[in-house]
Amino acid sequence: MANITSSFTQLLPTELYVAGISTNVSGSYTYNGPETFDVWVDFTNGTIIQIGVQDAVCPPGAVKKTLNAGDSAQLPMAYVLSHTFHENYTWNYTFTDVTMSNGDIYKKIDNPDLRDAYEVIYNFTTSKFELKQVIKELINPNADEAIRRRDFVKTYTDQYDFGDAINTKADHYIAGIGTYLSNNPYHPKWKYITLPDPVGTIPKIPADVQIELQKVSMSGVGGNV
Repeated sequence: MANITSSFTQLLPTELYVAGISTNVSGSYTYNGPETFDVWVDFTNGTIIQIGVQDAVCPPGAVKKTLNAGDSAQLPMAYVLSHTFHENYTWNYTFTDVTMSNGDIYKKIDNPDLRDAYEVIYNFTTSKFELKQVIKELINPNADEAIRRRDFVKTYTDQYDFGDAINTKADHYIAGIGTYLSNNPYHPKWKYITLPDPVGTIPKIPADVQIELQKVSMSGVGGNV
């Protein structure tokens, strides 16, 4: 099969690695590779296992599918996978320095390659190849711990009436956790050398509230703090 060269534009995420596709930010790309090529697709989740397998026998749990770069609807997916056909493939990135809240400098990519933004999957429901946005996890261990403590309290306050005094203290505690979480959002770890210091400290469960919760605590419900 002869190679083809075809250019196209593709909408990009509003922010790289964060969920959400822009309606006006796009990139221009040029595909250079075979007009069609076969891939192995994992039958359980549609991920691409191997590229360019025309004469190979599928391994267990995989199915062979053909991607047609001559079809404009499939061209972006073909481009994302086509780098395997170019041994010395490079992309000329440009960057903008962004100063983060803690002073770290994040090198923001101005012109992402399409494979920076998307991976290719096969949708067995629609029988089509699709672009799936590459998303990285936001992290904040302190926020995780705050949520754990809040949910421990809510497990019981949602089920039991502890009387006005304890109910009020529990409600104030849950509200305090809400304030803490508002001041301590989850962070895009890839932008930082070190994560920002937390704002404030995680509220502690009042001792008298904890005592009342433990009285109704059952194995497997809520856990311990």
